[in-house]
Amino acid sequence: MASFEERSLTNIKDDRDMRSPSPIACLVLIWILASEAVLAAQQANQLLPFSPSPAANSASDSSVVWPEPILPASSHHVVHVGDSEIPYLATWSSLPLKNAAGVPQATISATSYVREDVRDRAARPVMFAFNGGPGASSSPLHFEILGPRRFAHPLPDSGPPFVDNPQTLVDVADLVLIDPVGTGFSRELRAGGGRSYWNPEGDAKAAETFMRNWLHENDRTASPVYIIGESFGGFRLAEMAKDIGDLNVAGLVMVSPGTDMSGEAGAAVDQRFVFALPSMATAAFAHNGIQSAGRGVEQVFEEARIFAQNNYVVALQQGSALPVPERDRLAERMTRLVGLPASSIAAANLRIDTQDFLEQLIPGKVVGRLDTRVVAPKPAGPLVAGRSKAADDPALHMGASNIIRNTRVRDYLHNEIGVQTGLDYISLTLDVNFAWDWNSGSPKIEGNLRYLDPTPNLAKLMRDKPASRLLLLSGYYDLATPLLGQRYALTHSGLPLDRTRMVAFAAGHTVYEDDAARLQVSRELHDFVTRKNKAPSH
Repeated sequence: MASFEERSLTNIKDDRDMRSPSPIACLVLIWILASEAVLAAQQANQLLPFSPSPAANSASDSSVVWPEPILPASSHHVVHVGDSEIPYLATWSSLPLKNAAGVPQATISATSYVREDVRDRAARPVMFAFNGGPGASSSPLHFEILGPRRFAHPLPDSGPPFVDNPQTLVDVADLVLIDPVGTGFSRELRAGGGRSYWNPEGDAKAAETFMRNWLHENDRTASPVYIIGESFGGFRLAEMAKDIGDLNVAGLVMVSPGTDMSGEAGAAVDQRFVFALPSMATAAFAHNGIQSAGRGVEQVFEEARIFAQNNYVVALQQGSALPVPERDRLAERMTRLVGLPASSIAAANLRIDTQDFLEQLIPGKVVGRLDTRVVAPKPAGPLVAGRSKAADDPALHMGASNIIRNTRVRDYLHNEIGVQTGLDYISLTLDVNFAWDWNSGSPKIEGNLRYLDPTPNLAKLMRDKPASRLLLLSGYYDLATPLLGQRYALTHSGLPLDRTRMVAFAAGHTVYEDDAARLQVSRELHDFVTRKNKAPSH
């Protein structure tokens, strides 16, 4: 029997009302855009565009686009956590990333929080964290769960938009929140300078380089290292895992990760439909689209999961050989699970497209992909011609722009830490997402396939680090990276499950967005760092 915990947090309030998106949702870039990019290239029987190595940049790429470096800045603060006052040093800094010739191409930056009343600093954990995208800054993790300051909810009409965060992790670990190239204040230094880092390998190496530099510069190379990756950040962490075996890695945290894209590699792959079905059931449950009969979201999910991994997957594997009466019988069963008409399910050969589901569950409405509890009027057409409908997710709040500039975070870094720059703080950019090279520069098809699933890197790292542990945090209402797909990727990668803990919340993709869920996520993270939540046998 597998040794890991799949625990639902039933004491979190299950909000089944139709909800409006909150501001933090716009800070999370949807992984599905990347999945669609790979799928489109596979269906066209083409490789994704080749990105030249840094040494191959043309002369036009060498023009300087941002000549003035941003100087590091620091300030001293105190955060109130319960009855305690915790003094900490807040620092923003950036690191130039250079090509093989030593020429700076771009910068990667981070905000760190170091507790100051610590005697044995070498024994104190360091927690590195990054969000996803590709093209998302660390601002959701930074200002909603980890950092000592968080967004005020609701945002005030006047006064500071930040308040002390009683759920911060700075009481148990020093924090380093990383903004990859093209996000936050991290920028290309030369035209085309970001291309070497807008691919799986270059992106992971840039984050790893920053981590190593920070540990060295702060004399913390002996400290226990924890790394949090959310959404595509989980993919980044898995890609990085193959190269960080020499670090003192104590724990890995995956938040709504997308680590295995092999299920998106072609239209004939049925796994993605299997993974999505239980999350479709919880979405229907959230909007009273199915009869709940007194069940909670965890029971609804589990019933759909059992069906998906048994009768459903067996039927899908038969393809067009599935007898029509059996197809129609299963379509009737799926209607009771996901709330769509049996006729439309049968017409799709039992394979429910996620976007179709989001647009058909509630007549005249569209349901959120990042958080299926969110609903909005269905638009007449795409907000931007030629852009994926996934970017129009009502839980994302992109609107017609490809970039979200966050003035509140910019002002926080300027006013509270002292960062001096005229740059905008980029919370999220689809431009980086659309420029992503999933081949990491490889002109061969095997290079493309190599980067579809780095999850086994996590397993090897944990085998090499017998004291290390992994924590997976997921949301039942997430159709961007469905819960079943997250768990399948990890349980099929060779992870030591006796050191792996999996927890599901009544939440969407950003599992810490709701106040009640934030308390539970904070407790899980605190217990993970202090080694209280060991994964029991299951």
